[in-house]
Amino acid sequence: MISNTAFDIVVNGIVLKPLRLKKKEVCDYLEFSVEQLRKVSMNDESFPRPIKTGSTRQSGVYYDFNEITVWKEKNYGK
Repeated sequence: MISNTAFDIVVNGIVLKPLRLKKKEVCDYLEFSVEQLRKVSMNDESFPRPIKTGSTRQSGVYYDFNEITVWKEKNYGK
């Protein structure tokens, strides 16, 4: 897996990867604008689907870090 120090958390010398990323974090990780992320998520069937944490409009939307990493490796290499 790619090591991205911007998202890694180190606890007692152990590197932990995040489980999920917010939309802005996905944009930073993929080096996309919010508009590019929207277009890719609508047009690319292989792009990971967002995870909504509640049923209201204000509920947070997250993406699975591992799914985003796998998608990035398949589409943009390492």
